[in-house]
Amino acid sequence: MVQKARIRGFDLRQLEYFCAVARTGSFTRAADDLGIAQPSLSEQIAKLEQGLGAALFERLNRRIELTPLGEAILGRAQALLEDAAALPDHFERAREGVHGGLRVGAIPTILPYYLAPLLRGFTERYAGVDLNVREGTTAELVQQVLDGLLDVSVVSLPVAGAGLVMKELFRDPLYLAVPNDHPLASSEKVQLRRLSEERLLILKDGHCLRDETLAVCDRVRARFTGQFEADQFLTIFELIRAGFGVSIVPEMARGLSQGCRMIEIEPKASRRVGYIRLERRYLSKALESFTGYLKEAAGIRKPR
Repeated sequence: MVQKARIRGFDLRQLEYFCAVARTGSFTRAADDLGIAQPSLSEQIAKLEQGLGAALFERLNRRIELTPLGEAILGRAQALLEDAAALPDHFERAREGVHGGLRVGAIPTILPYYLAPLLRGFTERYAGVDLNVREGTTAELVQQVLDGLLDVSVVSLPVAGAGLVMKELFRDPLYLAVPNDHPLASSEKVQLRRLSEERLLILKDGHCLRDETLAVCDRVRARFTGQFEADQFLTIFELIRAGFGVSIVPEMARGLSQGCRMIEIEPKASRRVGYIRLERRYLSKALESFTGYLKEAAGIRKPR
């Protein structure tokens, strides 16, 4: 028997009784098929008719017939009952599988170099997930996670925000990038304070890597002749190749470094790459699968 569920003043049980009477053409036979007393069946049909404000059956001497209204709603009532009967199976499949939408954010210094290469593998493994990816600054992505506009964001940790779960995935080493013909190009390691006569190429305000770069320079008291700000690593590497300056770049951007030399900084420096999400009791299968996939991918990276 269909589980009771209220729909606009009547319930599925009443629709089930209505369909049984329409199918058998008899209140008595319908009550027998349903395993209930006829008075109870008649009472529920009466309540259904009262709720609809019109009769569904014409009571004749030895038979009953559907009224025009009864005929009009019979097909839809049967469809509702079939959908309700199928709901447990749909629920079980949804619970066992990984489906639904997933909104992912990432900062510009991570998305193209780390996250983008992982997306095909994720979508192939979890074809039922409708993945939406957007790029933004750390401040933008944190706010969008807090506002519920994003489910998860891949950023450089830590970030400020109450109610956030932060999970570090790996450390991304930072290097000094110089042109191939730079006097330090043959060095394996470099101390930044040796670069006092250089121009520092840096990302514009709003990029967290800018703050991390300046923090690294401050810790070792490195001083540069000036700074040039750019929007992206692509521009920075072009300027390095042109001999316009040097920069501090993460290892994951190494693919852009042709014509440049990336030298290990001494003491070593790195940034913490991880994800943030809202702290909540319920996590969708899609979100759990995505964060698990990120952890799996991070485990493949060689520790440094």
